[in-house]
Amino acid sequence: MKLDQTRQVRSMALAAAKRGFIEQETLWDLACRIALGGASSAKELLAELLTPEQLAQITTEPLEDASLPAAGSTEQGASSTEGRAPTAPTSTSETPATQSAPNGRGANAARYDLGASLGTGGAGNVIKAHDREIGRAVALKMLKPGADAEAGLVERFLAEARITAQLEHPNIIPVYDLGRLVGDAPYYTMRIVKQRSLQDVLTSVELRRQWSLVRLVGVFVQVSRALAYAHRRGVIHRDIKPENVLLGDYGEVYLADWGNAKLLAGLPEHGRATDGADEPLQIHEANRSFDRKRNEVLPSGLSGTPGYIAPEQIRGDSGLIDHRADLFALGVILYEILTGEHPFDAPTVLAVILATQTREPKAPRSIVPNCPLMLEDLCLAMLAKDPSRRPASADIVVSEIDAFLDGAKERSRRREEARKLCGLAKAPLQRDRELTVERQWLEKEARRLLQDVKGHEPIERKRSGWEFEDRAAEVEREQARVNAEAIDLYTKALAYDPDLPEARAGLADLYWQRALRADEERRHAERIYYEALVSEFDVGSYAALLKADAAISFDTQPSGAAVLAYRYVEKDRILVASDERYLGRTPLRDARLSPGSYLFILKRTGYRDVRYPALLRRGDHHHADINLYTEEEIGESFIYVPGGKFIVGGDPEAIDSLRRDEVFVPDFAISRFPVTFREYCEFLNELETRDLGFALKRAPHDTRGSEGYVVQPASGGGWEPIPTVLEGETRKLFRADEGHLWNLPVFLIDWFDAVAYCRYRGEREGAEIRLPSELEWEKAARGADGRFYPWGDHFDPTFCLMRTSRPFIPQPEPVGTFIADVSPYGVRDMAGGMREWVADVHGDKTWTEALAEPEPSVDVERDASPWRVFRSGNWAGDDQRCRSASRSRFFALARNTNLSFRIVKALPRASRG
Repeated sequence: MKLDQTRQVRSMALAAAKRGFIEQETLWDLACRIALGGASSAKELLAELLTPEQLAQITTEPLEDASLPAAGSTEQGASSTEGRAPTAPTSTSETPATQSAPNGRGANAARYDLGASLGTGGAGNVIKAHDREIGRAVALKMLKPGADAEAGLVERFLAEARITAQLEHPNIIPVYDLGRLVGDAPYYTMRIVKQRSLQDVLTSVELRRQWSLVRLVGVFVQVSRALAYAHRRGVIHRDIKPENVLLGDYGEVYLADWGNAKLLAGLPEHGRATDGADEPLQIHEANRSFDRKRNEVLPSGLSGTPGYIAPEQIRGDSGLIDHRADLFALGVILYEILTGEHPFDAPTVLAVILATQTREPKAPRSIVPNCPLMLEDLCLAMLAKDPSRRPASADIVVSEIDAFLDGAKERSRRREEARKLCGLAKAPLQRDRELTVERQWLEKEARRLLQDVKGHEPIERKRSGWEFEDRAAEVEREQARVNAEAIDLYTKALAYDPDLPEARAGLADLYWQRALRADEERRHAERIYYEALVSEFDVGSYAALLKADAAISFDTQPSGAAVLAYRYVEKDRILVASDERYLGRTPLRDARLSPGSYLFILKRTGYRDVRYPALLRRGDHHHADINLYTEEEIGESFIYVPGGKFIVGGDPEAIDSLRRDEVFVPDFAISRFPVTFREYCEFLNELETRDLGFALKRAPHDTRGSEGYVVQPASGGGWEPIPTVLEGETRKLFRADEGHLWNLPVFLIDWFDAVAYCRYRGEREGAEIRLPSELEWEKAARGADGRFYPWGDHFDPTFCLMRTSRPFIPQPEPVGTFIADVSPYGVRDMAGGMREWVADVHGDKTWTEALAEPEPSVDVERDASPWRVFRSGNWAGDDQRCRSASRSRFFALARNTNLSFRIVKALPRASRG
């Protein structure tokens, strides 16, 4: 195509575009065809796109030498400010078709006294004017000087005025008058509105603080009502944005700037008026865009402000562009109200347009966690890329907002979300139960693998057990994570619905389990804390339990025993039985007491007083069935431990503690103190009468032969402790000439020596005498409430004999020296002094099985002998070994200066669990 023909096509194409006869995309196609020389003449090329009438209009105008706009560009529109200063970004617009000028040009020019400028935008000015006829101030909008020379601009200006004038709605600025000034300049007048927009509120930190969400939503619903009205009248706004929402001083809200508005082909299916009140607008046909082939009224393509333009408008998908494009822009405003952010924010205009088409906006809750769910649902629906997924009409948007402001629907939606979160919490709770089983198994396997490993053995022998310990620790950490996840889900659920029973009950259950665990581990402050949380979230399941008393009933054999109750109270870190209360005589039924740890003392003439410690839990009914024994049956040096349940193990700070459990142990009597040198030398004296060799074998000694003996023949006959058994400061404190050596607990005794002594005592007293089992020893030390030490839960070196109890080098001391080292039953020296052999290896070897193992011969090395267990702390040990749940394994032939034993006596009427 020749140069003059090319210029002709360009000029005619630009004229057609300015009149709205062709779209911008079509203009780009024309540019490509011109460059490729795809046609022989301008008329031939444009005849395919225009009607004969349209072609005749553009061929009568003089040619312009103009460059075609780039593909996808938009022509700057004349966006009215309607009484306020314009703000960026500037709207884009398409040029409507030409329209005849009104009659009576300049007829009303003398009616107005023009004043100061109110604002400027696009091709128009807004001036404050005084209407002489009515006597009021108005905003008069007119074209800028020279703007009417631009083709189609006057027609578009008049169309804007007529469209706005016919939209009579409380939230649309009313138009009062339309005409021409002197010189044929068109104008129209409208109400003056203060120069504040929704954009001003959203972008000002100070103003945003003054506007609550409910107030902003109130503005939004009024804009939605205005838009619903316009849509029913067949008009789409095409430039919805915060700058075009004007705010008055008295709560007025106006949707302004209808300069880009277009007529729809038909009314929306939803929200259509049924009473004939909302008739379609009557606009001159020149203001419509027509498809030449189908002769249908269609909305134009790209129009509006980047960031608010719907994806289908950007794509130029004319088949999908309708009133729902306005709803998309309205959704952007709602997003800004809810979050303070733009959903498609980007550094450049092109990036904003691309993000609008491709990027899904973040959920408002991810930005503002307390965002109302109902508004989030509505907002995201309005921002759907597919118009069919948006609300069908602005009336539906109004209905949803009204429901939110009413509150009922939002409450329902929030409850739905809260229940969903409660459902999600079930998974971590189930996982926690599974992990508990797994952790317990791993801990058991670790103990099994390490129980026979000597401390001095290489790491290779310990590694397998360590691996199980490490896995158990990781499982415990995972439990902490899943518990935290469940608590987080329940807490979020309550944020949506503070009264949801499922969430409150779930948290109450979780915190109750934590309170129980804290109680088990004697962490009283934590127990109180979690019980307070249980009370806060409880929906009735725990209310009675948290306030409930405990009950206890007593039966005794024989009956008639008086029952005194003492509650344990901590004084100077020792639990002391206080506040005596007489409950009655046995049989005693349902005595009510506050939950806690108690000591009950039962008294009946002719029988030993019984000390019966018990842990009374909330709501529990404890039943005690107690045998009474005479002094002769129990024995002077023994303490009666009545049968019943007690808490064993479960001390995380103890060495090799047993797994926590509540077990029944029948009646038994245990010696008040460990066996002393006095008692043991009587045993040696008895042996010597039979065979001196037997006496020497059982005499306390180490491996150094005769030099290692700590006893010797006495001058008057029999055996006695050697004077040098104590040295240094301890020897000064406990002088041998005062008889203190006889009261030292015997030491350098192996397990078989202790068994031989039990046999001797049994024969002498005509009773079953043996070493205590692990459970008997621990019950005698701890009582029933799971305390960590015989005296309570706190430690101090002055409470028992251990390595820091004295300011000098520690050594053995006479039994009973430390008066605080006493158990709830009255058994002494079970935390310090001497480690003590016990009869069995709990869960592995019973007393009977241990007795069945033959004693090794004298030439057998100690580490070749079978395993046994000893309990208690000792004068050379630390406070960890003083804990009642601590236990150690060693070889049965082991002898040590801090290793002794005490004995148990079986009782004739021992109860059975």
